[in-house]
Amino acid sequence: MRILVIRRDNIGDLVCTTPLLAALRARYPQAHLAALVNSYNAAVLERNPALDAVYSYKKLKHRLPGESRLGILLARLGMLARLRAEAFDYILLAKAGYDRQGLSLARQLRRRHIVGFAEAGRAPPAITLPLAPPDTDLHEVQAVHLLARALDVNDAPGPLRVYPDRQRAQAWRGRIPLPRAGLWIAVHISAREPGRVWPVERFVSLVRRLNAGVVLLWAPGAADDPRHPGDDARAAAIAAGAGAGVTLVPARTESLEDLIAVLSLCQAFIGPDGGAMHLAAGLGLPMVALFENLPGKHRHWHPWRVPYEMVSPDTRDIADIPVERVAQAWTRLSARVLLHNCRP
Repeated sequence: MRILVIRRDNIGDLVCTTPLLAALRARYPQAHLAALVNSYNAAVLERNPALDAVYSYKKLKHRLPGESRLGILLARLGMLARLRAEAFDYILLAKAGYDRQGLSLARQLRRRHIVGFAEAGRAPPAITLPLAPPDTDLHEVQAVHLLARALDVNDAPGPLRVYPDRQRAQAWRGRIPLPRAGLWIAVHISAREPGRVWPVERFVSLVRRLNAGVVLLWAPGAADDPRHPGDDARAAAIAAGAGAGVTLVPARTESLEDLIAVLSLCQAFIGPDGGAMHLAAGLGLPMVALFENLPGKHRHWHPWRVPYEMVSPDTRDIADIPVERVAQAWTRLSARVLLHNCRP
């Protein structure tokens, strides 16, 4: 059997698809299992033992300086040509709802069946095995996992899994020497959406109250970068504001592979809802997660199968979460989870 899973969304979305990949591999150990993703999130699947192959393409919005639109489109056509040379028994559109863009890609490939969500009576003919859209109360992991039923996979989804490059992690340990003894918390300060940004002064106040070492993480770059705004200035302000009495190590990770490697050196995570939070869950880190005051997001995107405390404001924006509320959540998490240095 040959199976292709298409997941072309953001980092956290792809991390939440890893239980589906593991379940397919467990059910069909001899199958050829591949994934089609984008260049922005592809590192999530590096070293994933469930997969035989990973295909990726670059979205135009991820174009780097000096890269041409034509070059990106030609590379995408080449990738699709290589995929068309193969024939798949099943292509799964791994999204918790109708995936129009994923279906557009799947229709260009040789296949027997396409599995995807579609409203009853409205499924495009190309989706040969349509499923009713999942309940909105389900977590993203559970929703995407329902696609596996079309392939006779009925087990409950397992944990998220990402696999760090051990050599890269050891290199980072040399660059940011962390003592073997003691607890190190990854504090990630960046978020794509303005409503998920916690103010600098509150991060400063928090790190002063944590009875542990802090590895400060952020999206690198300038705030005015049109392609991907960065938080270099905010990170510098937090590091300066923390003061000499705080054990804080800034780690400017230039790639997703580096972010995964540094997270693997830590024993816990504090940060807003987003890709880094799901990566930390994929590494098994207990965490304090900052979420907007949106119950639907709490149900659909909470940290999956790791110990966690979720903190939300009384208003909608994460910026309004008091420092005391986050500090108390960390105290509760520390009291119920044995946190120790167990990373490489």
